[in-house]
Amino acid sequence: MRIYSFIAKLLATDFYIGCIPSALAGRPRSGGGTLGTLFGLALLPLLPEGRAAYGVFLLASYAVAVAAAHRTCKDSGVEDDQRVVLDETVGYWTAMAWLPHSWIAMLLGFGLFRIFDGLKPWPIRYVDDRVGGGLGVVLDDVLAGVASNLVLRLILLLPFLN
Repeated sequence: MRIYSFIAKLLATDFYIGCIPSALAGRPRSGGGTLGTLFGLALLPLLPEGRAAYGVFLLASYAVAVAAAHRTCKDSGVEDDQRVVLDETVGYWTAMAWLPHSWIAMLLGFGLFRIFDGLKPWPIRYVDDRVGGGLGVVLDDVLAGVASNLVLRLILLLPFLN
């Protein structure tokens, strides 16, 4: 089980990026959600381009994120360990799903995702409060990504952005 825990923490923290704020602050519960989102932004150009391939990739990412978050939180004894930032990464990828990867879209998607993830409007807050384990850690960020995606689609319809 040690290797599984090591791999889970490696993935859940985006290769220890999520540990940077806690190392700087000296507290194990300091969060790095913005860093996880930036990691997602940096990797976005490398993700599959086709609709079906992107969909399969997202589903696989969700499964990995849920499993890694669950194991890492269980190992740390913290229900929603703030060092786990893979949920923000996959949430951002959800925000950008099947949208153009132009700089304006990627930056707007980044901002919208951080807003929805931070404010957690209904039903995101409801899910965050009631769903536990790795699924709860990831699902609220996926929902924030869905909300961001829908708003970004509306914004990109504005004529001055085309």
